[in-house]
Amino acid sequence: MNEIRRVALIGVGAVGTVLAVRLQACLGKGFSLIADPKRQERLCRDGILFNGVRYDFPFAEEGTAQELILIATKATALPEVMERIAPYIGESTLILSLLNGIDSEERLASRFGAEHLLYSYFLGHPSMRDGNRVAHDGTYRIYFGEAENRAVSERVERVRHLFDRARIPYEIPQDMRAALWQKFIINIGCNQTTALLRRPYGHLQENAEALRLARLMMDEAAEVARRIGLSNPQEMVEEAVRVIRSMNPEGKSSMQQDVEAGRETEIEIFAGTLCRLADSMGYDVPWNRAAYQIISAL
Repeated sequence: MNEIRRVALIGVGAVGTVLAVRLQACLGKGFSLIADPKRQERLCRDGILFNGVRYDFPFAEEGTAQELILIATKATALPEVMERIAPYIGESTLILSLLNGIDSEERLASRFGAEHLLYSYFLGHPSMRDGNRVAHDGTYRIYFGEAENRAVSERVERVRHLFDRARIPYEIPQDMRAALWQKFIINIGCNQTTALLRRPYGHLQENAEALRLARLMMDEAAEVARRIGLSNPQEMVEEAVRVIRSMNPEGKSSMQQDVEAGRETEIEIFAGTLCRLADSMGYDVPWNRAAYQIISAL
């Protein structure tokens, strides 16, 4: 097995910075960032302050094929990301998309070919971001693999070996499609409810009506999951509630942070996607439709 030694990451925000620090420590000059000229200029000037320490990451040389590309931008940036990473994809490049939502792998495979894609997502305590400052408590895990992982493929083994070397926590679920929906249901409940109420996770943990609102939206998502053929979607809701109860009470979801900062949110990726799927089935999702309308109007 050939070890992965050239890794590029696009998106040094709340998620990307957490990984960039460990990948640079592991790979040294083998790790780099993909960024447009404007972002490069800003990063060269300001660096990234992660937990109070400044980091200056190198940039990938244009046209140099990478062995692994990690995508950690906002999901809404995917069209731009595909254009940006294209020059760095070689014959054997693997891509891990850590974007929220349930369709980024499909969209990337349509552009670059399924042979380059593994399924993946990031789940953990949220980072707190303010400009170039990122703070994170180190509690997270990357879930990744083939669509089915009853046996570990060589592609998955190469990434697993890299994560072991870089001390990046991970899990390889047997059914990645179901795992992606698990994260999706968590986001439907956590991100949308905290953004609507503009309150941290502790409010969902302590206020029964806030948690009930989250469950109502997650129950709608679970029913859509059941209708597309996923097994035990209601168990995903119970797992999502467990995750909500385990979060840092003072933590804020990425969507709440976006709303408070006046940034574009990922509501299209969450309620927007769910509403479109439900419409195609003739099923009504009124709580998510209301969330979509309210957050879109902010």
